Amino acid sequence: MPAKKITHKTGFDVVIIGGGSAGLSAAFAARQEGASVAMVSADKLGGECPNYACVPTKSMLAAAVRYDDIRRNGGRFGIDVKQLSFNLSTMMERKNAVVNAMTGNRRLEKILESEKVTVFRGAASFIDDESIRVGTHIISAKSFVIATGSISRIPPIAGIEAIDYWTPREATSITELPESIAILGSGPIGCEFATFFSLLGVPVIIFDIADRLLPREDAEVAALAAKTLMHRGVTFHSSTRVLGVAKSGRQIRLTYQTKSNPRKTVRVEKLLIASGRAPNIELLGLENAGIKRNATNGVTIDQMMRVKGRSIFFAGDVTGLPAYTHTAHHEGTIAGKNAALFAQGKKKFTHVDLAVVPRVVFVSPELASVGAMADELVMQKKLFSVWKFPVGALGRAVIESERIGLLKVFVDKKSSLILGASMLGDHSGEVIHELALAMYAGIAIDTVQSMIHAYPTMSEAIPGLIPL
Repeated sequence: MPAKKITHKTGFDVVIIGGGSAGLSAAFAARQEGASVAMVSADKLGGECPNYACVPTKSMLAAAVRYDDIRRNGGRFGIDVKQLSFNLSTMMERKNAVVNAMTGNRRLEKILESEKVTVFRGAASFIDDESIRVGTHIISAKSFVIATGSISRIPPIAGIEAIDYWTPREATSITELPESIAILGSGPIGCEFATFFSLLGVPVIIFDIADRLLPREDAEVAALAAKTLMHRGVTFHSSTRVLGVAKSGRQIRLTYQTKSNPRKTVRVEKLLIASGRAPNIELLGLENAGIKRNATNGVTIDQMMRVKGRSIFFAGDVTGLPAYTHTAHHEGTIAGKNAALFAQGKKKFTHVDLAVVPRVVFVSPELASVGAMADELVMQKKLFSVWKFPVGALGRAVIESERIGLLKVFVDKKSSLILGASMLGDHSGEVIHELALAMYAGIAIDTVQSMIHAYPTMSEAIPGLIPL
């Protein structure tokens, strides 16, 4: 195939590769520093989160949670639920409308145009450390920001290439519910999809090599979340490897082994792979820019988000750092600003700060955390105390008829500063930010508790905390 003829050559101070959360933040930050900026995007602007992951998933969950709440609790609130049903098509139409409100109608394109950011469509590959090729364009820059995100990591399972499996992208575009589904991965993505399908009555089986559900979370709080999933019919196989998959009529047959026990098989209609993601760097031609991959098949960057000795910065999921949309925005802002300063010959850069990063897993009820959990603190040989409060004892929980939940806070024994916190309960994603702010600002637990909290709210769990 003949090489594409080069028809345009263009130069900028900063070129950003990737139009997702990190890339957009990088573009805006670089423009604020007065740099000329171009963005290259091979996919829909906004990236994975608003188009294919976070936003559509949470929209689907919002519908399923409301249905389940009315089904379980409607009667006690005086709501007649005898003829209650759900319409998946309407749920998915609403999901599409939510996504469209975030990224449709050229919304992001118009914002970039107003910021005087030039957008190129297509896949980028480096020619050298000063220029890239995008279709028939050669684009040069004084510095680059790579924000190409991540892709689903497909595990090496025998027969997987012959199976019509789902990744999260396909699972957010369904037109009908499967009769049954197996999910590989018990992290946030796997558990959120397990929540959605189980709330709508689909039998779910989760497989993971980890020894418990949500292994990054506090063991006690995660166990409570696992209990709620199992009450909805979710089966969880921990310390388990899926060894092979094969077609079996309209179903998929999975062969699995738990620890050293005999192998077993199970049949399901659909298989969803949610077992991790990998940096999306394969097609960038990084070697042409003199960038080597590290042991984890990513790249090594410093606190300025820069590859040492290069004019290339990284931001977002592609970095291998904690992969959240909010951290991607933060990293993009830092990388974009520093890339602009570098292009202008300035040397005083801003450092990334990921010391306090709240996170939320949208199971039902929500699980939210910040900081280090107990296992990590023990490994760090920290002297800490555990403070607890049962969320079900709150007036708001009684009013809402949602009594499941627990708040745990880990407190430094010497300074009384908060080292980490985890909460399962309705609105925990909002409550956790009060504790995150206390961590960020260095405010002791007793000072946080002494503030008056409104009644009746879920935040009252914080002054109710008792050290064990």
